[in-house]
Amino acid sequence: MEKARKKTEGKRILIIEDQEIFIEMFGDKLRQDGFQVFFAKNGAWGFEEALTKNFDLLIIDMTMPVMSGEEVIAKLKLEEKTKNIPIIVLSASVDDETQRRVEQMGIQIFLVKTRVTPSDLSKKVNRLLK
Repeated sequence: MEKARKKTEGKRILIIEDQEIFIEMFGDKLRQDGFQVFFAKNGAWGFEEALTKNFDLLIIDMTMPVMSGEEVIAKLKLEEKTKNIPIIVLSASVDDETQRRVEQMGIQIFLVKTRVTPSDLSKKVNRLLK
Protein backbone atom coordinates (compact mmCIF):
# COMPACT_ATOMS: atom_id res chain seq x y z
CA MET A 1 0.00 0.00 0.00
CA GLU A 2 2.84 2.41 0.80
CA LYS A 3 4.18 2.08 -2.74
CA ALA A 4 0.75 2.74 -4.26
CA ARG A 5 0.31 5.76 -2.01
CA LYS A 6 3.59 7.27 -3.17
CA LYS A 7 2.45 7.07 -6.81
CA THR A 8 -0.74 8.95 -6.04
CA GLU A 9 0.63 11.27 -3.32
CA GLY A 10 -0.32 14.84 -4.04
CA LYS A 11 -2.69 14.04 -6.90
CA ARG A 12 -5.35 16.74 -7.18
CA ILE A 13 -9.01 15.78 -6.93
CA LEU A 14 -12.01 18.06 -7.40
CA ILE A 15 -15.24 16.95 -5.73
CA ILE A 16 -18.29 18.67 -7.21
CA GLU A 17 -20.96 17.99 -4.59
CA ASP A 18 -23.54 20.13 -2.81
CA GLN A 19 -24.10 18.05 0.34
CA GLU A 20 -21.73 18.85 3.19
CA ILE A 21 -21.89 15.34 4.73
CA PHE A 22 -20.52 13.73 1.56
CA ILE A 23 -17.91 16.47 1.06
CA GLU A 24 -16.58 15.84 4.56
CA MET A 25 -16.89 12.06 4.56
CA PHE A 26 -15.22 11.41 1.20
CA GLY A 27 -12.88 14.41 1.31
CA ASP A 28 -11.44 13.52 4.73
CA LYS A 29 -10.61 9.95 3.65
CA LEU A 30 -9.03 11.05 0.38
CA ARG A 31 -6.91 13.63 2.22
CA GLN A 32 -5.83 10.98 4.76
CA ASP A 33 -4.70 8.86 1.82
CA GLY A 34 -2.44 11.61 0.50
CA PHE A 35 -4.59 13.35 -2.11
CA GLN A 36 -5.05 17.10 -2.43
CA VAL A 37 -8.81 17.60 -2.31
CA PHE A 38 -10.76 20.61 -3.54
CA PHE A 39 -14.51 21.23 -3.55
CA ALA A 40 -17.18 23.02 -5.52
CA LYS A 41 -20.71 23.09 -4.15
CA ASN A 42 -22.62 23.44 -7.41
CA GLY A 43 -22.19 22.34 -11.00
CA ALA A 44 -21.41 25.74 -12.50
CA TRP A 45 -18.72 26.45 -9.90
CA GLY A 46 -17.28 22.95 -10.41
CA PHE A 47 -17.15 23.41 -14.16
CA GLU A 48 -15.26 26.73 -13.75
CA GLU A 49 -12.82 25.17 -11.25
CA ALA A 50 -12.12 22.25 -13.60
CA LEU A 51 -11.47 24.63 -16.51
CA THR A 52 -9.26 27.10 -14.67
CA LYS A 53 -7.22 24.78 -12.42
CA ASN A 54 -5.45 21.48 -12.96
CA PHE A 55 -6.95 18.28 -11.53
CA ASP A 56 -6.00 14.63 -11.92
CA LEU A 57 -9.53 13.35 -11.21
CA LEU A 58 -13.05 14.70 -10.87
CA ILE A 59 -15.75 13.26 -8.59
CA ILE A 60 -19.14 14.61 -9.63
CA ASP A 61 -22.57 14.37 -8.01
CA MET A 62 -25.50 14.07 -10.42
CA THR A 63 -28.09 16.21 -8.64
CA MET A 64 -26.90 19.72 -7.80
CA PRO A 65 -28.05 23.31 -7.93
CA VAL A 66 -27.27 25.59 -10.88
CA MET A 67 -26.02 22.83 -13.23
CA SER A 68 -26.60 19.08 -12.99
CA GLY A 69 -23.77 16.56 -12.98
CA GLU A 70 -24.83 15.37 -16.41
CA GLU A 71 -24.58 18.94 -17.77
CA VAL A 72 -21.16 19.41 -16.14
CA ILE A 73 -19.84 16.17 -17.64
CA ALA A 74 -21.19 17.01 -21.10
CA LYS A 75 -19.50 20.43 -21.01
CA LEU A 76 -16.21 19.06 -19.61
CA LYS A 77 -16.03 16.45 -22.39
CA LEU A 78 -16.23 19.24 -25.00
CA GLU A 79 -13.26 21.15 -23.58
CA GLU A 80 -9.74 20.28 -24.74
CA LYS A 81 -8.30 20.87 -21.26
CA THR A 82 -10.76 18.63 -19.40
CA LYS A 83 -12.00 16.01 -21.88
CA ASN A 84 -9.50 13.34 -20.74
CA ILE A 85 -9.65 13.87 -16.97
CA PRO A 86 -10.99 10.69 -15.33
CA ILE A 87 -14.46 11.13 -13.80
CA ILE A 88 -16.16 9.22 -11.02
CA VAL A 89 -19.88 9.89 -10.69
CA LEU A 90 -21.45 9.70 -7.24
CA SER A 91 -25.21 9.74 -7.15
CA ALA A 92 -27.85 9.06 -4.53
CA SER A 93 -30.77 8.83 -6.91
CA VAL A 94 -30.61 8.53 -10.64
CA ASP A 95 -32.59 6.38 -13.06
CA ASP A 96 -31.01 3.67 -15.22
CA GLU A 97 -31.42 5.70 -18.41
CA THR A 98 -29.52 8.69 -16.97
CA GLN A 99 -26.82 6.36 -15.68
CA ARG A 100 -26.44 4.79 -19.15
CA ARG A 101 -26.26 8.22 -20.82
CA VAL A 102 -23.57 9.42 -18.41
CA GLU A 103 -21.55 6.20 -18.78
CA GLN A 104 -21.64 6.65 -22.57
CA MET A 105 -20.12 10.11 -22.14
CA GLY A 106 -16.92 8.40 -21.05
CA ILE A 107 -16.91 8.44 -17.26
CA GLN A 108 -14.75 5.84 -15.55
CA ILE A 109 -16.92 4.76 -12.59
CA PHE A 110 -20.54 5.27 -11.51
CA LEU A 111 -21.23 4.79 -7.79
CA VAL A 112 -24.31 5.06 -5.61
CA LYS A 113 -23.02 7.36 -2.88
CA THR A 114 -25.21 5.87 -0.16
CA ARG A 115 -23.69 2.45 -0.90
CA VAL A 116 -20.00 3.31 -1.14
CA THR A 117 -17.71 3.80 1.84
CA PRO A 118 -14.98 6.44 1.88
CA SER A 119 -12.41 3.59 1.89
CA ASP A 120 -13.98 1.99 -1.20
CA LEU A 121 -13.97 5.32 -3.00
CA SER A 122 -10.34 5.95 -2.08
CA LYS A 123 -9.33 2.49 -3.38
CA LYS A 124 -11.08 3.16 -6.68
CA VAL A 125 -9.40 6.58 -6.95
CA ASN A 126 -6.01 4.97 -6.26
CA ARG A 127 -6.56 2.39 -9.00
CA LEU A 128 -7.60 5.03 -11.51
CA LEU A 129 -4.62 7.28 -10.78
CA LYS A 130 -1.83 4.68 -10.65
